Amino acid sequence: MASLANAVFTGRSGRDYEFLAYGRDTEFKSAGAVYVIAIRYEVPSGISYRHVYVGETRDLADSPLTHCRTACFERIGANSIFICLEGNEERRQAIAQDLAEKLDPPCNSDRSGVCDYPSTECPLVWPLGL
Repeated sequence: MASLANAVFTGRSGRDYEFLAYGRDTEFKSAGAVYVIAIRYEVPSGISYRHVYVGETRDLADSPLTHCRTACFERIGANSIFICLEGNEERRQAIAQDLAEKLDPPCNSDRSGVCDYPSTECPLVWPLGL
């Protein structure tokens, strides 16, 4: 499983976290991780990403894409997932919160329940609008 890219995301705290990007349909081995769902798209200078969700999981093999936000991901065309392996549950939760506070991803907007996209809980995002 080859990664598409690597990236460093900075949280609200100013701390940097290293991630690897994969296609959204990638199957992973069992491992705890923080993940960022994104839209991967071409720009004149190459490839860019629009972050739409930050989460954490104790088991990547139990795909983080099969949860209550899948409808939001599908409707906005999310096609990539960034992974930062982290086995400690408290640390994963802290990293996810730090990044969500900084990135303010639209599919995290109400932090609970299901978004009926588009709505005030799951607003329009690029490429459909900002």
